[in-house]
Amino acid sequence: MEDQKMNQISRCIMTVILLMCILSGCGSEIFKSGTETEKILKTQTEEIKDHYSYKMKEVWCTNGNKRIYGVLYLPERKGRVPLLIYSHGLSDTHAKGELYATILAARGIAVYCFDFCGGSDESKSDGKVIDMSVMTEVSDLEAVLNSARKWNAIDKNKIVLAGFSQGGIVTAITAARCEENVAGIILESPAFLIPKEAHDLFETIADIPDEYYYHFLMVGKKYFEDIWDYDVYKEIGNYKKNVLLIHGEQDDSVDIIYSEYASEVYENVEFYRVKGAGHGVVNQMPEETMGYIFDYLHQIDIF
Repeated sequence: MEDQKMNQISRCIMTVILLMCILSGCGSEIFKSGTETEKILKTQTEEIKDHYSYKMKEVWCTNGNKRIYGVLYLPERKGRVPLLIYSHGLSDTHAKGELYATILAARGIAVYCFDFCGGSDESKSDGKVIDMSVMTEVSDLEAVLNSARKWNAIDKNKIVLAGFSQGGIVTAITAARCEENVAGIILESPAFLIPKEAHDLFETIADIPDEYYYHFLMVGKKYFEDIWDYDVYKEIGNYKKNVLLIHGEQDDSVDIIYSEYASEVYENVEFYRVKGAGHGVVNQMPEETMGYIFDYLHQIDIF
């Protein structure tokens, strides 16, 4: 029975990925409505009983006086649904989470992808890049989590946080601070190296310039100041629930050694080293990594 379930999941994943590739050139209206896409999916995956149509909706949250832009992928099913909140990496936007969103929403899990305030030059949320830091993004994610728990369609007891690169370290910190409200976390190539890089780049905190070009983005002094005296591994271990950690073995942006150390800090963790993958492992190896994600979500009773 278990092999049959995994085979069904694998077929569903591959069908969705194939359809995304086919439809990517057909215009955004297909994905906005979801109607035609879902008709094809239903035809191609008749053996998958828990397959759903979904709608996309722009949803704004607030963090103090700042507005946070995001897109909610909401399955059309009865009752309250589980939710995955996706956090993008440095210089990315909510669009980075589209693969998570389209695949999981079709399986009945709502997904919210949002722009961090000042997270990139293309962000639709308020705020400037020069004022952004890991800790301001932690504050943004906490605000999004608090808002999502109040959404009528969402089961507040089944909210999972997922983050890529800088969004991964932000997710890990937020989960440690809000463990009661977070059912699980998925960390994809998390950038746990940022605190160390700050010290590698500057001898003292006084040496940090007002502006610095860091990984394709001009950040401000606050970016490094906020993380200067912070021990990320000391805090993230406070999250005691199950953790899924995925990292590419050929990642030349965030060395896998940082995830290896994190896997020793967490009490309950599934750590997958993905051969042949670099930074952005889920998009590079979707069949393998989404299989890990489905299995994890089953284990923590999200499905």
